[in-house]
Amino acid sequence: MQWMALGNMWFALIIPAIIVLYLLKRKVEDRVVPSTLLWQRTLQNWEAVRPWEKLRRNLLLFLQVLAAVLLVLALLRPAVSTDGVTTDHTVLVIENAGSMQTREGEQTRLEKAMTAASGLVEKLGNGQTITLIEAGREPKVLLSKSSDQQQLLEAIKHLSPSYGSADTGAALSLAGAIAANETGSGVIWMGDGAADRTVELNAAAYPDHFRFMQMGMTRENTAIGAFVTQTGTNGVNGLVRIDNHGSRVAKGNVTIYDQDEKLLDTDSFSVDPGASRTITWDQLTAAPVYQAVIESQQDGLSSDNEAWSVPFTTGVGKAALVSPTGNRFLHQALQTVGSMEVENMQQLPEKKGEARDVWVFDGVVPDRLPDGNVLLIAPERAVDWLPYEGKRELDEQPKALTTDDSLLRYVDWRDVHVAKSAVLGDMPGMKTLVQAGSTDLVQAGTINGRRVVIVVFDLHDSDLPLRPAFPIFMQNVITWLAPTQAAPIGPAYPGEVLSVPLSPGATKRMLTNPDGQQQSIQATGTSWMLTVPDRTGLYRVDETLDSGQKSRYFAVQMKETESDITPKTIRLGTNGEAQQGEGNQQTANAAGSRELMTWLAALALLAMFVEWRVYQRGY
Repeated sequence: MQWMALGNMWFALIIPAIIVLYLLKRKVEDRVVPSTLLWQRTLQNWEAVRPWEKLRRNLLLFLQVLAAVLLVLALLRPAVSTDGVTTDHTVLVIENAGSMQTREGEQTRLEKAMTAASGLVEKLGNGQTITLIEAGREPKVLLSKSSDQQQLLEAIKHLSPSYGSADTGAALSLAGAIAANETGSGVIWMGDGAADRTVELNAAAYPDHFRFMQMGMTRENTAIGAFVTQTGTNGVNGLVRIDNHGSRVAKGNVTIYDQDEKLLDTDSFSVDPGASRTITWDQLTAAPVYQAVIESQQDGLSSDNEAWSVPFTTGVGKAALVSPTGNRFLHQALQTVGSMEVENMQQLPEKKGEARDVWVFDGVVPDRLPDGNVLLIAPERAVDWLPYEGKRELDEQPKALTTDDSLLRYVDWRDVHVAKSAVLGDMPGMKTLVQAGSTDLVQAGTINGRRVVIVVFDLHDSDLPLRPAFPIFMQNVITWLAPTQAAPIGPAYPGEVLSVPLSPGATKRMLTNPDGQQQSIQATGTSWMLTVPDRTGLYRVDETLDSGQKSRYFAVQMKETESDITPKTIRLGTNGEAQQGEGNQQTANAAGSRELMTWLAALALLAMFVEWRVYQRGY
């Protein structure tokens, strides 16, 4: 039995007040009667000194006290514990994040939540409905106000494990908003409370009926926090960081494999509670990708026991400088900045040749954008993709419109002077970075899937090549235009969007999942926006080029925050405060309860009606 409003206990004073009224003697008036014999006993009472009398049996007194007791109990809001839903409409939220894949005995936490949710659905009463929400990276309403038990059970059954993070704040806000729109609604949350709470909990508008059902028990977990490899002079160097999130010393082995799961090296580790340990290797056998696997004696979550690493290598890109008259400033800048092999051309090749990572056009505009990213300097004519409008003399100095753009980092335009420049019309996808008055001097953005930077003035009409800003600006431009396709892709996390750089000129591209399934990559330009599948493992991107097939790898892994599986509790008080506690599984709103206030109030009303009838009949 629970008492939801003990603060109303002072209403119990009405009970002794009623009894006192029956103890006090009645005041009577003196009247002349024919005989005092029949009133002798009454006279004795009148003549008594004490103001009260002995309490007598009185039906009215009993009924009035009974009604008062029932009213006081109703005000105290007693409740009894129950395993089922207690409200007419229940918003049932099931947390689905990487930490929910932790094993608790024979089941994972997610499986425990699904079993518990199915139990609630099976106990659903007449007229009761459930709105089912999956709290993943984005909250999803799977069913709204459904009383169909079979439909609800099927929806719960088809929940699939997620290895990403859950946006708990968004799910709480959604559940609270749904419950607040209908009287008699409550929220039941099933999870471990260990998700990344990027949004501050706001319980100000939350319903009183909030119940958190803890699905987690254990906190012992050992995880690979980081795994990196880099090509050195004598081979490949590797580093593995092992994190112990538990409360006991973790011991085990760590093993390194290549892409064919061939064992390369192994070592043992011992990590104190709450600490980390780093293990390094100096000379690993060369491989395109490496896998690290740990086997720990105490481990609750197996999904973070594997990690992959693609060795970081400095790629050499290919650039083509197309300049009919030649430009030694550009040639020297391209030779000195970045790692680029620069090829000089006076005009575009008539036939499609080998693709380049970056095309630099100086004083010439191609009819169509070539395969690869583009730096265009001093355009002199209009084409389909370039709205050239003429030239203009400039009287004002260039001014950077933003300081936080990577293209303008450390570039000082205050000492730069430009005599004249081209004028371009509006170009969707392009952003102006530098202006002189109302004339756009530098624009950058994306056209037809390619990164494009346009410098509208001729370098010979300015003193920019003579300023310290020029090599810095060129370094920034080349770095942005050539995102080193040879560099590793990633990191990638389930459910998030990953930008995959594509090699220019590829005729066919395929993505191979960890289970071997393949999908064709339908993308143009030099990058592909991929919504990362909700499956951890090693992915491979295959591209068919004129020079042969090129394969690159990237790994999809859980975030480090999911490895901390310590159960936490979500507490939402009814006083408008959201509180979060750790390690306490028995909380004020942890158990379900059904209030008896309505029944007690009805009984009190019935008692008062009976008392009124008794009084009317003179019993």
